[in-house]
Amino acid sequence: MTKSERSPNDEIRKGTKLFGFSSTAFELRVYFGFRPSDLPLLMATPRWQRLAQNFALSLGVFLLCAGVFELFLRLNGYGNLEIYEPDPVLYWKLKPNQDCYTKVDHKPVHINSHGTRGPEFQTQKPTNSLRILSLGDSRTFGWGLSESETYSGVLQNLLQKEAPAGKRIEVINAGVNAWSYPQMSVYFRDVALQYHPDIVILAEANLWTQFSEKNSPEFVKKFIGRVRLKNFLRHFAMYHYVVEVKLKNFYERHRTRFIPIDPKQDPLFKEQQQAEPDALFHAAIESLCRLAQDRGVKPVLLYLPALDEAGATNSPAILNVKRDISRKLNLPLLDLTSEVQLHGNSLYLQADPVHFNAAGNATIARQLLDSVRPLTAQ
Repeated sequence: MTKSERSPNDEIRKGTKLFGFSSTAFELRVYFGFRPSDLPLLMATPRWQRLAQNFALSLGVFLLCAGVFELFLRLNGYGNLEIYEPDPVLYWKLKPNQDCYTKVDHKPVHINSHGTRGPEFQTQKPTNSLRILSLGDSRTFGWGLSESETYSGVLQNLLQKEAPAGKRIEVINAGVNAWSYPQMSVYFRDVALQYHPDIVILAEANLWTQFSEKNSPEFVKKFIGRVRLKNFLRHFAMYHYVVEVKLKNFYERHRTRFIPIDPKQDPLFKEQQQAEPDALFHAAIESLCRLAQDRGVKPVLLYLPALDEAGATNSPAILNVKRDISRKLNLPLLDLTSEVQLHGNSLYLQADPVHFNAAGNATIARQLLDSVRPLTAQ
């Protein structure tokens, strides 16, 4: 081929080889508006500037795709999960005044100005009213349930139907996901007592996090940083979809690597684990109950077994702890084991042998009604 027979594109390809471009990439630029006469100007651009332009273009395309994907997920119900506030004593607590959705089944959640789930209430208990405080972890909060489906919500409706005309019943759902008994004890002492409850129901807790107010300031600072990071991630629907939904099965299969069944083997918070965790839980529960009795609040202990615990030969350690405290302090103890043995997984969320579904929560509320009713008459 003679020089005169060469096409402009042949000259362009020659220039791209000279300056280190791939011919395919450069042709794409030509097809999108570059002319052969632009070649000298483009060739004069410093290499670092061309790389920066390519990077900016790639970043822009990535952010655009991410934004579209985020919008698509939000339109399909992902994102807008509950947000937590870091706390130097409680470690994390629900951020007040937020409307969000449960991570499972996308049920609406309202967090009031006091940082508890449910409708607003006055700090000072109104006259001619009965106020019950419901403490626990995600099983009390209502994992995958609307507020009216939680056992706290159902119990309030049952009690209100039986109440004399003009008497108001309030059941405050103070359940917080993954809280331990020491956290609940501190919350009751420092926060909940100002609400002047008549009865406090103490349900289940996270047994693998044994955080207490006695942990070192260094640990508190480090852990609060983790809370802030997770809060940031939970603002994004992509985090909800990818990490907490699509990777859920992976997490469930490997959860013991992150949350060991035996707290003594916890690799993340090894220094915070106690030599005798059952003694720690016993002390926290007993301290809460004794303080309640001293302040005129009537404690009720509630045991909500996981599906496998209900069929175990030996009683779980935490049930033995509650039995011992019930006998020592003469407190009512409601054990749902027999109900779970009778009805099995029909009381639990699908593929979740820990969290009770709406039917399970209704069963808990009916059983609680029988335990609470005598206390309301005193």
